[in-house]
Amino acid sequence: MQKWNLIIDVAECTNCNLCTLATMDEYVGNDWPGYAAPMPRHGHRWINILQKERGQVPMIDIAYVPTLCNHCDDAPCIKAARDGAITKRDDGIVIIDPVKAKGQKQLVDACPYGHIWWNDELNLPQHWPFDAHLIDQGWQQTRGQQSCPTGAMKAVRSMTPRWSAWPESRGSSG
Repeated sequence: MQKWNLIIDVAECTNCNLCTLATMDEYVGNDWPGYAAPMPRHGHRWINILQKERGQVPMIDIAYVPTLCNHCDDAPCIKAARDGAITKRDDGIVIIDPVKAKGQKQLVDACPYGHIWWNDELNLPQHWPFDAHLIDQGWQQTRGQQSCPTGAMKAVRSMTPRWSAWPESRGSSG
């Protein structure tokens, strides 16, 4: 089966935050049963853009790095979950079940990337579910990809990630 992958070209990200706003538009106040409970209006950044500064004045370069749930192949959150609260679908998307995960705060600490958020109001761990409710309706792009004016964010579906042969094609020996 083909798996979904999200590729982010950090050289193209301008920190416009439209992907973040599109995610909030999709999830704040919206319940997607089986996929995600409503995202809180404040405090969660399911897509968070980090700013990386390099160099010294007057030669400073700033790179913007969107970070979000990586939908890990060997997801540590799945191992930390009880009662099947987190599953990885055949298409590679990791889902935190909003019913089964209720009260499982340990899942927040299980993510090594800090992209499981605790919703105090709902007593629930949450993450960006790769817009799986839209993908399952046939969408080929996430809301973040649709909103990105530079094309920095791309959701691709493939049997083998296109970048898996990259080191060999670049002559890497390690």
